[in-house]
Amino acid sequence: MTRPPLQEVRPMVQIFTLRERLAALPGTVRRRAESSSLHAGVVADARAVAPEIPRDADAGHLERAARRLLRRAAQDEFAREGVARMPLPPEDAGRADLRRADVPGEASFHAFVEDVLSAVDITPSPLERDDAVDLRDARGSSDAYGLSPEVSSDLASYLLCRAYALVEEPEELETYLDQQAERIREDMRAALVRQVRVPLELSVARDRHARIGNGHVEEDFASPTGGPGDEYATAEQRADFGRRARTAFEFAQSEAGRAAFGALRSSAGRAAGRAYEKYGNPRTPPGR
Repeated sequence: MTRPPLQEVRPMVQIFTLRERLAALPGTVRRRAESSSLHAGVVADARAVAPEIPRDADAGHLERAARRLLRRAAQDEFAREGVARMPLPPEDAGRADLRRADVPGEASFHAFVEDVLSAVDITPSPLERDDAVDLRDARGSSDAYGLSPEVSSDLASYLLCRAYALVEEPEELETYLDQQAERIREDMRAALVRQVRVPLELSVARDRHARIGNGHVEEDFASPTGGPGDEYATAEQRADFGRRARTAFEFAQSEAGRAAFGALRSSAGRAAGRAYEKYGNPRTPPGR
């Protein structure tokens, strides 16, 4: 039996290959859509707790948000308790004075750092989205200084578990969390060392401790909005900001919200055009 020429076999192979690709196409599209939907849902869960996370975030964004959360908790704890627990140089001490004082070498500083780090427990989080938001906004989760290290640890665990869902080639969850916890502790330790080596940071911590201890938080430190960038916002202000942010986000996503924002953009464009006609030079329009 003679074998058909090569040029007669190849077209048939190409046809079968094309049919297989066409048959697999709907499944590929479906898997991509499911992956995109999963990604959007994970990021939305994380943004409910940390609104500064971008909408197009990847795993790295969520990991950095978790580290920021606990770095901030360490700085707040230093202002809350550390300032009073260890001997610090005079308030007018400069950088050279702080270097000679070597506060990081003091036993009291080591004890304080270990106390703060002991609150860090990065574990698989059982929290759902609503639970995490309620925990962040609960009255017992924060004081005038900020969130407690324990609550920050729980929220960081929540964010890292969401980040794990976005890792492209994940290892075991426990291994992943152990690695992240080690990095978080290093960040917190470094942040605390900076508190007693950088004059400005130490001055701010001392000032916060004195003012909050004297009950001057509302008039001297608290922002009227208590937004995420306000480090001196009270627990009530943080909770109120979270509620207002969620309400604004839900409105922006609604049909009425999109229509309202569209009308605002159109109105702004017309106003800009009228202003340009009145004050601009038609011979040298903007951008020319």
